[in-house]
Amino acid sequence: MSNLLVLETTAGPTGLIEAYLIEQQSLSAVDRFSQRHAGESVPLQSRYYRDLMPLSPPKPGQQYAFEVDLDSCSGCKACVTACHELNGLDEDETWRSVGLLLGGTTELPILQHVTSACHHCLEPACLLGCPVNAYAKDPLTGIVKHLDDQCIGCQYCILKCPYDVPKYNKTLGIVRKCDMCSDRLAVGEAPACVQACPTTAIRITLVDQWTVVEESETNQFLPGAPEPDYTLPTTVYKTSRPLPRNLLPADHYRVTPGHGHPALVWMLVLTQMAVGTIAIDWSLELLGADSTWVRLRPIRAIAALLVGLLGLGAAVGHLGRPLYAFRAFIGLRTSWLSREILAFGLFAFAATLYAAQVWLKRLNLPLPISSSHLLAATAVTGLLGVFCSVMIYVDTRRPFWNFSTTGLKFFLTGLVLGLPTLALVSLVGAGTSDSISVPEVFRRIALPLLKTLVVAMSAKLAVESYVFTHLRDKKYTLLKRSAVLLIGDLRPIALGRLALGLLGGVGFPLILANRALAHVSPLAIGGLVALSLLATLAGELFERHLFFTASVAPKMPGAIES
Repeated sequence: MSNLLVLETTAGPTGLIEAYLIEQQSLSAVDRFSQRHAGESVPLQSRYYRDLMPLSPPKPGQQYAFEVDLDSCSGCKACVTACHELNGLDEDETWRSVGLLLGGTTELPILQHVTSACHHCLEPACLLGCPVNAYAKDPLTGIVKHLDDQCIGCQYCILKCPYDVPKYNKTLGIVRKCDMCSDRLAVGEAPACVQACPTTAIRITLVDQWTVVEESETNQFLPGAPEPDYTLPTTVYKTSRPLPRNLLPADHYRVTPGHGHPALVWMLVLTQMAVGTIAIDWSLELLGADSTWVRLRPIRAIAALLVGLLGLGAAVGHLGRPLYAFRAFIGLRTSWLSREILAFGLFAFAATLYAAQVWLKRLNLPLPISSSHLLAATAVTGLLGVFCSVMIYVDTRRPFWNFSTTGLKFFLTGLVLGLPTLALVSLVGAGTSDSISVPEVFRRIALPLLKTLVVAMSAKLAVESYVFTHLRDKKYTLLKRSAVLLIGDLRPIALGRLALGLLGGVGFPLILANRALAHVSPLAIGGLVALSLLATLAGELFERHLFFTASVAPKMPGAIES
């Protein structure tokens, strides 16, 4: 600048222009650095990590994998920071984490840091469960990649993965995960975590896939981590020291409620309510229902259809990218979620035809197929849909979502909601009809349904309370943690669920069964039945919320949090 001032005062306009031209031709420090290293054929920092990568690509039967030297990991979290920065993650989004394992004796305590990311499993649960095939395992490298453009944000892969790897990005409405920085590996550059680790505790190695299978049979993976036989993770954890047998994650005894998934709560409860209404209707017709029951068929058909459509509509609210929900049939071969969507789609179609047939029949314009056959088809497809709903959660292998308990909960929800729905709808149908008496419908239809509700609700509450028997477990199992949550953080909701279940499924039905109500007005009786249904519905919504929040998911060892 001083030269320019001199030129401006001594050289005149021409000298000033020449000075500016000289200034433009000179290079900044950044420009000179870029020019100097433009001819480099390999990354500049390669000399620091070339020993932390394989010299050759995987051969047939091999794949890339992370190798973690537990003796070198200091828990500094440089790998976490590098992964976050170089992959451009959101502030609360992490693809790599550092946990702690604690154990040993008072004389020789052990504190072991553990860094972990996606394990790029041989049989990835995320890939097999995805309804839109938004995951792909590279046949050459073995890297499990997430295809962002394909994802609809259903988050089922989060439930499926036992290592808590996929992360939901609310801004984008999709799930994302570590891909081992495959774009860097493709050009001979190490992943961000490998480059950043100051103790070279992380490296990329080649593993024989058959060796991974063999070692999973003896649970040779990592203490405190979920057993590897489910997905066959490929990450190699090595140490030269014998690890104590009592090594446990630092967060082993910390339990926190899971995500409530409100859209799924409404979807599951309402679809099961609709299916229960249709299935009970079908069962009673098979048993030879009287003429009064048959005459009330139109209002029952409309009620079941509307509830079912509301439930299916609620499911869309769970998706991060609902406009792409039509892709959900792609994973039909491997995903129970795709099968559930297909089954409930058929249920909605059959229920619509059934309702149309019933009402057109009243106008003497029936469809070619009989209403009895359509009712049967609606009930069967609906029950199949509920079964698929059960399998969606059973397939995650979470103990709280085991087959027997989840199956009983889901099908009993349909029963305890279908019974009061049919009772109320029948009374409404009688009240709007000139040829059917409300007291007669209450005595012949609604009251037997409500008496059955008392038995069904008692059975369902017994099934739900079974988890509390695990409070006696000596080991701090996942089911014991669920029970601890229900008597701890989730206690108000659990008590509310019990109170609503007893009130709607037992209290009101017993009041209605009292003979003293024989002279009560039909409007009052209908109001009590409606209160029974509303209390039962609210109780089932509470129960389904607990179904998600009390389920403790397996995961990699975590750290101590203040």
